Amino acid sequence: MTTTFPLLRLPYPVLMHALKQMEFLDRIAFSILSRRTRMFVKLLKMKSKNVNLKWNGNRIDMIVFCDFTRVLEVNMYIDEYQRSTFKNQYEGVYSWRDSSLLPVDYVLSIMDVMHCKSIDKFIVVGISEHDCLPIIAKLPKIDEVVVEHDWPDVPSYEAYFQKERQLLRVLRTVLPLSPAVFITYQFQNRNHLREILNGHFDAVILKRSGNWITLNDLWITNAKTLEIHTTKINIRDLNRYFKLWMKKICNDRLEYLEVRICDKPSMDLLLDGLNAVSVPIETQREFRVLGNVKRFVPGRFEITSEFDITRADGRQATIRISNYGNVFFYVWPESTNPVPNQSSLISTFYNSCVHHFERLFLRFLLACESFFFFFSTNFNWNRDYDVRSICLCFLTVLLACWFLNSLF
Repeated sequence: MTTTFPLLRLPYPVLMHALKQMEFLDRIAFSILSRRTRMFVKLLKMKSKNVNLKWNGNRIDMIVFCDFTRVLEVNMYIDEYQRSTFKNQYEGVYSWRDSSLLPVDYVLSIMDVMHCKSIDKFIVVGISEHDCLPIIAKLPKIDEVVVEHDWPDVPSYEAYFQKERQLLRVLRTVLPLSPAVFITYQFQNRNHLREILNGHFDAVILKRSGNWITLNDLWITNAKTLEIHTTKINIRDLNRYFKLWMKKICNDRLEYLEVRICDKPSMDLLLDGLNAVSVPIETQREFRVLGNVKRFVPGRFEITSEFDITRADGRQATIRISNYGNVFFYVWPESTNPVPNQSSLISTFYNSCVHHFERLFLRFLLACESFFFFFSTNFNWNRDYDVRSICLCFLTVLLACWFLNSLF
């Protein structure tokens, strides 16, 4: 017959010495037992390099790194059994069931013990069939959200859209906690992708995405850094976006843009109407993005041409083109000497009218495109549909666009 040892009744120096002799996994398991045990283990000052969370269906994996070495892996299951497994590659495995604790409670407890303030990466691979919003709603700050969602066994498009709506509900919960999002998933509903692009992020990266990126998609972005590693973008739309930037009617927070053109970029189309000034390739300049120097990686591609453009307020940007069709757009953090406004009152009024009309027209096009997509995907399209109803809808959209334009 075994007898329990009253470990917590030991004097403080003896207790701390005993905890220091424990293996790492034993300390973690001991810290989860109660708030008091967590307080004692936290005094050991174990520190983590970073913590990653990976959500794959009914399981959440937590991986803890110390000095670039994986020291702990926790597998937490989101089902009726609520199983949890603690393990690493050097020590044994602890496994138990406790329905009173959510997986996020284990995450927060371990992060507190490891003195970790934020989650390095939250990776979404699959959505659970159970309600997971109460779990992820308690997550702390996230440095980057990675969307790798894929459903190879979805039987129909209707089920696919239903899964995508569940994914969007999850992203609406976790994205406000993160300044950056990395997407490799192809959205079936373009409005879902636009909702993410319109978010107030520091960085948005689209990688291996099959979604076409249009001028409206670029126009609504608010990220400081936008990288589109896909060939599904038109060079004419990119030229129009640069023109919108010069007129200050698009993302004014933009510091860096990287896109990939499907064919070799045509300089005439890309630089049309930008008054671009050619810069020698040999010119040594330092580009800063989000406060850090953006370094060029040699061997990956070669910069073949470089141009500077300047808008009316003196803000300057640089366009660089590579031999593989990559276009890089750097916005300088400090504007050059402002260009004095010497136009007359009539010219100023005319430019203001043109400026507001362009904003209104772009909002109208975006609203019409969203309306047609919503109408064609949610109703059975019929050519004999009441024309007056469609015209009324168009009029409603136009009035809404006028109201939004008056606000901004």
